[in-house]
Amino acid sequence: MLLGSPLLAHEAGDFIVRAGAIKVDPDASSDAFNPALPAVGGLEVDVDDDTQLGLTFAYMVNDSFAVELVGATPFTHDILLDTGGGVVIGETSHLPPTLLAQYYAPQMGPMRAYVGAGLNYTIFFDDSIDDDVVSPLLGGADADVKLSNSLGFAWEVGADFDLTDNWLFNVSVWNIDIDTEARLYVNDARVDKIDVEIDPWVYMVGLGYRF
Repeated sequence: MLLGSPLLAHEAGDFIVRAGAIKVDPDASSDAFNPALPAVGGLEVDVDDDTQLGLTFAYMVNDSFAVELVGATPFTHDILLDTGGGVVIGETSHLPPTLLAQYYAPQMGPMRAYVGAGLNYTIFFDDSIDDDVVSPLLGGADADVKLSNSLGFAWEVGADFDLTDNWLFNVSVWNIDIDTEARLYVNDARVDKIDVEIDPWVYMVGLGYRF
């Protein structure tokens, strides 16, 4: 009887706002810098994880389909040289707004599971190199890095668990295709550029409100 109950299911016209902790865990890989470059030559880069406040906004187009916008407070990631142990050489910040179409499975007791697919646009900003680390390796030269913005595919799975008529507990997982070009500058002259695939898994746990 519980599994067959349609009580509290999301319905056409509902807005669902969710908020919680959201973690971006990159599965990064990159090309190697030009072997002729000092210090960084022949090395690849990696990107560490970060956790911020995640926000999602969904609108039920009908009882089974919705559109969702995913946002968050800005993420900041260390940029590491892949030397085995990893050497932090700088950092970057980004915002990854994502728009998805969602399908909601039938209600099962208090749970309503869903899947989604759509597009992500990642905006990088405040890219920087740690001069205290990198400049001595370059004979005192000034170094900088710039990351290009990214447009890529995203998909998700998630589930809402009804707590009351309006409040929900939510768990969500996304995989996002984020490909950027890292441009390395020395004394304001570009000396190399490499492709970096960040391709993170994104995890969120939080509360939702349906109205």
